[in-house]
Amino acid sequence: MPLRRILYVHHGKGIGGAPLSLLYLIRGLDRSRYEPTVLCIHESEAAELFRREGIETIVDARLHDFSHTNVLWYPWWQLPKLLLRAWQWPWTLFRARGLLRGGAWDAVHLNTSTLTAFGFAAQAEGLRVIWHIREPLHPGYLGLRRALIRRAIYRCADLVLPICRHDAAQLRPSPRIHVVYNFIDFAQFDAALDGGGIREALGIAADAPVVLMLGGINPIKGTREFVAAALEVLRQFPAAVFLVAGAVPDDGFRNRISGQRVYRDIVRSLIPETMSASIRFLGVRNDIPNLLAASDILCFPSTVPHFARPVIEASAMGVPVVASDLGGPQELVRDGETGLLVPAGDAAALAAGIARLLGDPERATAMGRAGILFAREHFDAARNTAEVLRLYDRLFEEDRKSTRLNSSHVSQ
Repeated sequence: MPLRRILYVHHGKGIGGAPLSLLYLIRGLDRSRYEPTVLCIHESEAAELFRREGIETIVDARLHDFSHTNVLWYPWWQLPKLLLRAWQWPWTLFRARGLLRGGAWDAVHLNTSTLTAFGFAAQAEGLRVIWHIREPLHPGYLGLRRALIRRAIYRCADLVLPICRHDAAQLRPSPRIHVVYNFIDFAQFDAALDGGGIREALGIAADAPVVLMLGGINPIKGTREFVAAALEVLRQFPAAVFLVAGAVPDDGFRNRISGQRVYRDIVRSLIPETMSASIRFLGVRNDIPNLLAASDILCFPSTVPHFARPVIEASAMGVPVVASDLGGPQELVRDGETGLLVPAGDAAALAAGIARLLGDPERATAMGRAGILFAREHFDAARNTAEVLRLYDRLFEEDRKSTRLNSSHVSQ
Protein backbone atom coordinates (compact mmCIF):
# COMPACT_ATOMS: atom_id res chain seq x y z
CA MET A 1 0.00 0.00 0.00
CA PRO A 2 1.37 3.47 -0.86
CA LEU A 3 2.04 5.93 1.96
CA ARG A 4 -1.17 7.74 2.93
CA ARG A 5 -0.97 11.24 4.40
CA ILE A 6 -3.69 12.03 6.90
CA LEU A 7 -4.58 15.44 8.32
CA TYR A 8 -6.06 15.13 11.81
CA VAL A 9 -8.16 18.17 12.72
CA HIS A 10 -8.55 18.92 16.42
CA HIS A 11 -10.85 21.57 17.84
CA GLY A 12 -10.20 21.91 21.60
CA LYS A 13 -7.76 23.87 23.72
CA GLY A 14 -7.24 21.83 26.89
CA ILE A 15 -5.90 18.38 27.67
CA GLY A 16 -8.91 16.08 27.85
CA GLY A 17 -10.30 12.88 26.44
CA ALA A 18 -10.42 13.99 22.79
CA PRO A 19 -6.76 15.05 22.34
CA LEU A 20 -5.47 12.17 24.46
CA SER A 21 -7.45 9.63 22.46
CA LEU A 22 -6.20 11.16 19.22
CA LEU A 23 -2.64 11.04 20.54
CA TYR A 24 -2.95 7.34 21.39
CA LEU A 25 -4.29 6.67 17.89
CA ILE A 26 -1.45 8.52 16.17
CA ARG A 27 1.11 6.75 18.36
CA GLY A 28 -0.23 3.46 17.07
CA LEU A 29 0.01 4.31 13.37
CA ASP A 30 2.25 2.28 11.13
CA ARG A 31 4.40 5.14 9.85
CA SER A 32 5.43 3.12 6.82
CA ARG A 33 1.79 3.31 5.67
CA TYR A 34 0.36 6.44 7.31
CA GLU A 35 1.95 9.85 7.77
CA PRO A 36 0.11 12.10 10.27
CA THR A 37 -0.19 15.87 10.50
CA VAL A 38 -2.31 17.53 13.17
CA LEU A 39 -4.18 20.77 12.51
CA CYS A 40 -5.34 22.62 15.63
CA ILE A 41 -7.70 25.57 15.40
CA HIS A 42 -6.28 27.03 18.62
CA GLU A 43 -2.74 27.63 19.84
CA SER A 44 -3.20 25.68 23.03
CA GLU A 45 -2.12 22.98 25.46
CA ALA A 46 -3.48 20.41 23.01
CA ALA A 47 -1.23 21.72 20.22
CA GLU A 48 1.76 21.54 22.56
CA LEU A 49 0.80 17.98 23.48
CA PHE A 50 1.13 16.87 19.87
CA ARG A 51 4.33 18.85 19.31
CA ARG A 52 5.99 17.27 22.34
CA GLU A 53 5.33 13.89 20.76
CA GLY A 54 7.22 14.97 17.65
CA ILE A 55 4.05 15.02 15.54
CA GLU A 56 3.96 17.64 12.78
CA THR A 57 1.46 20.19 14.10
CA ILE A 58 0.07 23.29 12.44
CA VAL A 59 -2.23 25.90 13.96
CA ASP A 60 -4.67 28.15 12.11
CA ALA A 61 -6.75 30.30 14.46
CA ARG A 62 -8.77 31.68 11.52
CA LEU A 63 -10.61 28.36 11.38
CA HIS A 64 -13.60 27.62 13.62
CA ASP A 65 -15.85 24.78 14.65
CA PHE A 66 -19.59 24.87 15.32
CA SER A 67 -20.46 23.07 18.52
CA HIS A 68 -23.88 21.64 19.26
CA THR A 69 -23.17 18.94 21.81
CA ASN A 70 -24.18 18.10 25.35
CA VAL A 71 -20.86 19.56 26.43
CA LEU A 72 -21.17 22.86 24.54
CA TRP A 73 -24.06 24.39 22.62
CA TYR A 74 -25.52 27.86 22.16
CA PRO A 75 -28.84 28.43 23.98
CA TRP A 76 -31.01 31.48 23.34
CA TRP A 77 -29.11 33.70 25.75
CA GLN A 78 -25.95 33.08 23.71
CA LEU A 79 -27.59 34.26 20.49
CA PRO A 80 -24.74 36.69 19.63
CA LYS A 81 -22.22 33.85 19.84
CA LEU A 82 -24.49 31.59 17.80
CA LEU A 83 -24.76 34.25 15.09
CA LEU A 84 -20.99 34.75 15.14
CA ARG A 85 -20.38 31.02 14.71
CA ALA A 86 -22.93 30.89 11.89
CA TRP A 87 -21.17 33.81 10.15
CA GLN A 88 -17.77 32.14 10.62
CA TRP A 89 -18.91 28.83 9.16
CA PRO A 90 -18.76 29.73 5.42
CA TRP A 91 -15.44 31.51 5.92
CA THR A 92 -14.05 28.40 7.62
CA LEU A 93 -15.31 26.30 4.72
CA PHE A 94 -13.57 28.64 2.24
CA ARG A 95 -10.29 28.69 4.18
CA ALA A 96 -10.34 24.95 4.81
CA ARG A 97 -10.75 24.28 1.09
CA GLY A 98 -7.75 26.48 0.38
CA LEU A 99 -5.70 24.63 2.98
CA LEU A 100 -6.68 21.19 1.66
CA ARG A 101 -6.24 22.06 -2.02
CA GLY A 102 -3.05 20.91 -3.67
CA GLY A 103 -2.76 17.26 -2.73
CA ALA A 104 -0.79 17.56 0.52
CA TRP A 105 -3.08 14.96 2.14
CA ASP A 106 -5.05 11.92 1.10
CA ALA A 107 -7.61 12.01 3.91
CA VAL A 108 -8.93 14.22 6.69
CA HIS A 109 -9.68 12.71 10.09
CA LEU A 110 -12.00 14.96 12.11
CA ASN A 111 -11.73 14.57 15.88
CA THR A 112 -15.24 15.75 16.80
CA SER A 113 -18.75 16.19 15.41
CA THR A 114 -18.35 19.99 15.56
CA LEU A 115 -16.07 20.26 12.50
CA THR A 116 -18.78 20.25 9.83
CA ALA A 117 -17.16 22.92 7.65
CA PHE A 118 -14.04 20.75 7.37
CA GLY A 119 -16.16 17.76 6.39
CA PHE A 120 -17.69 19.64 3.46
CA ALA A 121 -14.32 21.17 2.51
CA ALA A 122 -12.56 17.80 2.43
CA GLN A 123 -15.34 16.22 0.40
CA ALA A 124 -15.28 19.12 -2.07
CA GLU A 125 -11.51 18.68 -2.51
CA GLY A 126 -11.92 14.97 -3.22
CA LEU A 127 -10.36 13.72 0.04
CA ARG A 128 -11.50 10.78 2.12
CA VAL A 129 -13.28 11.90 5.30
CA ILE A 130 -12.90 9.95 8.54
CA TRP A 131 -15.10 11.36 11.29
CA HIS A 132 -14.73 10.58 14.99
CA ILE A 133 -17.89 11.18 17.04
CA ARG A 134 -16.84 11.74 20.64
CA GLU A 135 -19.91 13.37 22.17
CA PRO A 136 -23.72 13.26 22.06
CA LEU A 137 -25.42 15.96 20.00
CA HIS A 138 -27.60 18.33 22.01
CA PRO A 139 -31.33 18.08 21.22
CA GLY A 140 -31.65 21.89 21.14
CA TYR A 141 -35.03 23.59 20.98
CA LEU A 142 -36.38 22.39 17.63
CA GLY A 143 -33.69 19.91 16.64
CA LEU A 144 -32.67 21.88 13.54
CA ARG A 145 -28.97 22.23 14.30
CA ARG A 146 -28.73 18.60 15.34
CA ALA A 147 -30.43 17.52 12.11
CA LEU A 148 -27.99 19.60 10.06
CA ILE A 149 -24.96 18.07 11.78
CA ARG A 150 -26.37 14.57 11.32
CA ARG A 151 -26.88 15.30 7.63
CA ALA A 152 -23.34 16.66 7.26
CA ILE A 153 -21.85 13.52 8.80
CA TYR A 154 -24.05 11.24 6.69
CA ARG A 155 -23.27 13.11 3.50
CA CYS A 156 -19.54 13.75 3.89
CA ALA A 157 -18.03 10.91 5.92
CA ASP A 158 -16.53 7.83 4.28
CA LEU A 159 -15.91 6.31 7.72
CA VAL A 160 -17.67 7.26 10.96
CA LEU A 161 -16.17 6.25 14.31
CA PRO A 162 -18.47 6.80 17.31
CA ILE A 163 -16.72 6.05 20.60
CA CYS A 164 -19.72 4.21 22.08
CA ARG A 165 -23.06 2.77 20.99
CA HIS A 166 -24.93 5.68 22.58
CA ASP A 167 -23.12 8.14 20.31
CA ALA A 168 -23.73 5.92 17.29
CA ALA A 169 -27.49 5.73 17.96
CA GLN A 170 -27.89 9.50 17.49
CA LEU A 171 -26.66 9.37 13.87
CA ARG A 172 -28.47 8.53 10.67
CA PRO A 173 -27.99 4.76 10.12
CA SER A 174 -25.21 3.93 7.67
CA PRO A 175 -22.93 0.98 6.91
CA ARG A 176 -20.05 3.44 7.24
CA ILE A 177 -20.58 3.66 11.03
CA HIS A 178 -18.27 1.49 13.14
CA VAL A 179 -18.22 1.79 16.94
CA VAL A 180 -14.69 1.73 18.34
CA TYR A 181 -14.58 2.47 22.05
CA ASN A 182 -12.36 5.21 23.34
CA PHE A 183 -9.16 3.71 24.62
CA ILE A 184 -6.39 4.20 27.14
CA ASP A 185 -2.73 3.37 27.53
CA PHE A 186 -2.29 0.64 30.14
CA ALA A 187 1.39 1.54 30.46
CA GLN A 188 0.25 4.87 31.88
CA PHE A 189 -2.88 3.74 33.73
CA ASP A 190 -1.19 0.88 35.55
CA ALA A 191 -2.95 -0.88 38.42
CA ALA A 192 0.45 -1.49 40.04
CA LEU A 193 1.04 2.24 40.66
CA ASP A 194 1.44 3.24 44.29
CA GLY A 195 -0.67 6.18 45.44
CA GLY A 196 1.20 6.64 48.71
CA GLY A 197 3.15 9.62 47.43
CA ILE A 198 -0.01 11.50 46.45
CA ARG A 199 -1.61 10.80 49.81
CA GLU A 200 1.49 12.07 51.59
CA ALA A 201 1.67 15.20 49.42
CA LEU A 202 -2.00 15.96 50.11
CA GLY A 203 -1.74 15.17 53.81
CA ILE A 204 -4.15 12.22 53.63
CA ALA A 205 -3.73 9.34 56.05
CA ALA A 206 -2.73 6.01 54.54
CA ASP A 207 -5.91 4.34 55.84
CA ALA A 208 -8.36 7.15 55.04
CA PRO A 209 -11.00 6.30 52.39
CA VAL A 210 -10.51 8.50 49.31
CA VAL A 211 -13.28 9.21 46.80
CA LEU A 212 -12.21 10.95 43.59
CA MET A 213 -14.15 12.89 40.98
CA LEU A 214 -12.55 14.02 37.72
CA GLY A 215 -14.17 16.91 35.86
CA GLY A 216 -13.70 19.99 38.01
CA ILE A 217 -16.61 22.25 38.89
CA ASN A 218 -19.07 21.87 36.06
CA PRO A 219 -22.84 21.30 36.06
CA ILE A 220 -22.74 18.61 33.36
CA LYS A 221 -20.16 16.70 35.40
CA GLY A 222 -22.44 16.74 38.46
CA THR A 223 -20.12 18.51 40.92
CA ARG A 224 -22.97 19.82 43.04
CA GLU A 225 -24.42 16.33 43.39
CA PHE A 226 -20.97 14.98 44.27
CA VAL A 227 -20.49 17.52 47.05
CA ALA A 228 -24.00 16.95 48.41
CA ALA A 229 -23.35 13.19 48.43
CA ALA A 230 -19.99 13.72 50.12
CA LEU A 231 -21.59 15.63 52.97
CA GLU A 232 -24.02 12.75 53.49
CA VAL A 233 -21.33 10.06 53.37
CA LEU A 234 -19.09 11.94 55.80
CA ARG A 235 -21.71 11.51 58.50
CA GLN A 236 -21.17 7.77 58.29
CA PHE A 237 -17.46 7.79 57.33
CA PRO A 238 -15.99 10.94 58.93
CA ALA A 239 -12.40 9.96 58.03
CA ALA A 240 -13.16 9.90 54.29
CA VAL A 241 -11.66 12.47 51.93
CA PHE A 242 -13.40 13.63 48.75
CA LEU A 243 -11.24 15.05 45.97
CA VAL A 244 -12.32 16.97 42.87
CA ALA A 245 -9.68 17.28 40.16
CA GLY A 246 -10.23 19.52 37.15
CA ALA A 247 -10.85 23.11 36.20
CA VAL A 248 -12.37 25.51 38.71
CA PRO A 249 -14.06 28.45 36.90
CA ASP A 250 -12.38 31.79 37.54
CA ASP A 251 -14.05 35.21 37.70
CA GLY A 252 -13.54 35.94 34.01
CA PHE A 253 -16.21 37.51 31.83
CA ARG A 254 -17.05 34.30 30.00
CA ASN A 255 -17.71 32.44 33.25
CA ARG A 256 -19.83 35.30 34.54
CA ILE A 257 -22.16 35.39 31.56
CA SER A 258 -22.33 31.59 31.17
CA GLY A 259 -23.30 31.00 34.78
CA GLN A 260 -20.22 28.91 35.52
CA ARG A 261 -19.07 31.32 38.22
CA VAL A 262 -22.51 31.23 39.87
CA TYR A 263 -22.44 27.43 39.78
CA ARG A 264 -18.96 27.43 41.31
CA ASP A 265 -20.10 29.64 44.16
CA ILE A 266 -23.19 27.47 44.77
CA VAL A 267 -21.02 24.35 44.96
CA ARG A 268 -18.56 25.96 47.35
CA SER A 269 -21.34 27.35 49.54
CA LEU A 270 -22.56 23.81 50.23
CA ILE A 271 -19.36 22.99 52.13
CA PRO A 272 -19.22 24.08 55.79
CA GLU A 273 -15.89 25.50 56.91
CA THR A 274 -15.46 22.49 59.19
CA MET A 275 -15.59 20.18 56.16
CA SER A 276 -13.07 22.04 53.98
CA ALA A 277 -10.34 19.49 54.72
CA SER A 278 -12.64 16.61 53.79
CA ILE A 279 -13.86 17.98 50.45
CA ARG A 280 -11.07 19.49 48.37
CA PHE A 281 -10.79 21.04 44.92
CA LEU A 282 -7.39 20.28 43.40
CA GLY A 283 -7.68 22.21 40.14
CA VAL A 284 -6.24 20.92 36.87
CA ARG A 285 -3.80 18.05 37.41
CA ASN A 286 -1.39 16.21 35.14
CA ASP A 287 -0.99 13.22 37.46
CA ILE A 288 -4.37 11.50 37.05
CA PRO A 289 -2.96 7.94 37.19
CA ASN A 290 -1.36 8.72 40.55
CA LEU A 291 -4.56 10.29 41.86
CA LEU A 292 -6.47 7.17 40.86
CA ALA A 293 -3.85 4.99 42.53
CA ALA A 294 -4.44 6.94 45.75
CA SER A 295 -8.23 6.55 45.54
CA ASP A 296 -10.65 3.88 46.73
CA ILE A 297 -13.61 4.94 44.55
CA LEU A 298 -14.04 6.98 41.37
CA CYS A 299 -17.30 8.91 40.98
CA PHE A 300 -18.73 10.03 37.66
CA PRO A 301 -21.98 11.80 38.61
CA SER A 302 -22.70 13.30 35.18
CA THR A 303 -26.03 14.98 34.59
CA VAL A 304 -26.07 14.52 30.80
CA PRO A 305 -25.17 11.43 28.74
CA HIS A 306 -21.63 11.31 27.39
CA PHE A 307 -18.63 9.01 27.22
CA ALA A 308 -16.84 8.82 30.55
CA ARG A 309 -13.07 8.61 30.12
CA PRO A 310 -12.51 8.77 33.92
CA VAL A 311 -14.56 5.57 34.24
CA ILE A 312 -12.37 3.54 31.89
CA GLU A 313 -9.21 5.02 33.42
CA ALA A 314 -10.39 3.99 36.89
CA SER A 315 -11.37 0.51 35.70
CA ALA A 316 -7.94 0.03 34.11
CA MET A 317 -6.38 0.74 37.50
CA GLY A 318 -8.70 -1.46 39.52
CA VAL A 319 -10.67 1.37 41.11
CA PRO A 320 -14.41 0.63 41.44
CA VAL A 321 -16.80 3.21 40.02
CA VAL A 322 -20.05 4.85 41.06
CA ALA A 323 -21.54 6.56 37.99
CA SER A 324 -24.74 8.04 36.65
CA ASP A 325 -27.09 5.61 34.95
CA LEU A 326 -26.97 7.40 31.59
CA GLY A 327 -25.87 6.78 28.04
CA GLY A 328 -22.10 6.42 28.06
CA PRO A 329 -21.57 5.11 31.61
CA GLN A 330 -24.19 2.42 30.98
CA GLU A 331 -21.78 0.83 28.47
CA LEU A 332 -18.66 1.39 30.58
CA VAL A 333 -19.83 0.04 33.94
CA ARG A 334 -21.17 -3.44 34.55
CA ASP A 335 -23.58 -2.59 37.32
CA GLY A 336 -22.85 -4.65 40.41
CA GLU A 337 -19.73 -6.18 38.83
CA THR A 338 -17.23 -3.38 38.03
CA GLY A 339 -19.09 -0.63 39.86
CA LEU A 340 -22.52 0.80 40.57
CA LEU A 341 -24.91 2.83 38.43
CA VAL A 342 -27.17 5.31 40.22
CA PRO A 343 -29.89 7.68 38.97
CA ALA A 344 -28.46 10.88 37.49
CA GLY A 345 -28.93 14.02 39.55
CA ASP A 346 -29.83 12.06 42.69
CA ALA A 347 -27.32 13.01 45.39
CA ALA A 348 -28.93 10.67 47.94
CA ALA A 349 -28.58 7.67 45.60
CA LEU A 350 -24.99 8.67 44.83
CA ALA A 351 -24.23 8.86 48.56
CA ALA A 352 -25.82 5.46 49.12
CA GLY A 353 -23.68 3.94 46.35
CA ILE A 354 -20.46 5.41 47.76
CA ALA A 355 -21.33 4.31 51.29
CA ARG A 356 -22.16 0.84 50.02
CA LEU A 357 -18.66 0.39 48.63
CA LEU A 358 -16.86 2.08 51.53
CA GLY A 359 -18.75 -0.20 53.91
CA ASP A 360 -17.77 -3.36 52.03
CA PRO A 361 -14.06 -3.14 51.11
CA GLU A 362 -13.93 -6.76 49.96
CA ARG A 363 -16.70 -6.20 47.44
CA ALA A 364 -15.07 -2.97 46.29
CA THR A 365 -11.79 -4.80 45.74
CA ALA A 366 -13.54 -7.53 43.77
CA MET A 367 -15.22 -4.89 41.59
CA GLY A 368 -11.82 -3.29 40.98
CA ARG A 369 -10.35 -6.60 39.80
CA ALA A 370 -13.32 -7.19 37.52
CA GLY A 371 -12.89 -3.65 36.18
CA ILE A 372 -9.33 -4.37 35.09
CA LEU A 373 -10.43 -7.39 33.07
CA PHE A 374 -13.34 -5.46 31.54
CA ALA A 375 -11.09 -2.52 30.62
CA ARG A 376 -8.47 -4.73 29.01
CA GLU A 377 -11.14 -6.44 26.96
CA HIS A 378 -12.81 -3.27 25.67
CA PHE A 379 -10.53 -0.22 26.06
CA ASP A 380 -7.00 -1.33 25.29
CA ALA A 381 -5.21 1.26 23.16
CA ALA A 382 -3.25 -1.28 21.12
CA ARG A 383 -6.31 -3.39 20.33
CA ASN A 384 -8.63 -0.51 19.50
CA THR A 385 -6.00 1.33 17.47
CA ALA A 386 -5.52 -1.86 15.46
CA GLU A 387 -9.26 -1.88 14.76
CA VAL A 388 -9.15 1.73 13.51
CA LEU A 389 -6.17 0.88 11.30
CA ARG A 390 -8.03 -2.13 9.92
CA LEU A 391 -10.86 0.22 8.94
CA TYR A 392 -8.33 2.66 7.44
CA ASP A 393 -6.84 -0.15 5.36
CA ARG A 394 -10.24 -1.25 4.12
CA LEU A 395 -11.18 2.32 3.20
CA PHE A 396 -8.01 2.91 1.19
CA GLU A 397 -8.16 -0.55 -0.37
CA GLU A 398 -11.55 0.46 -1.76
CA ASP A 399 -9.80 3.49 -3.28
CA ARG A 400 -7.22 1.23 -4.96
CA LYS A 401 -9.90 -1.06 -6.36
CA SER A 402 -11.83 1.95 -7.68
CA THR A 403 -8.68 3.34 -9.30
CA ARG A 404 -7.88 0.01 -10.95
CA LEU A 405 -11.45 -0.29 -12.20
CA ASN A 406 -11.42 3.23 -13.65
CA SER A 407 -8.04 2.58 -15.31
CA SER A 408 -9.44 -0.58 -16.87
CA HIS A 409 -12.38 1.31 -18.29
CA VAL A 410 -10.11 3.98 -19.74
CA SER A 411 -7.84 1.40 -21.40
CA GLN A 412 -10.83 -0.21 -23.06
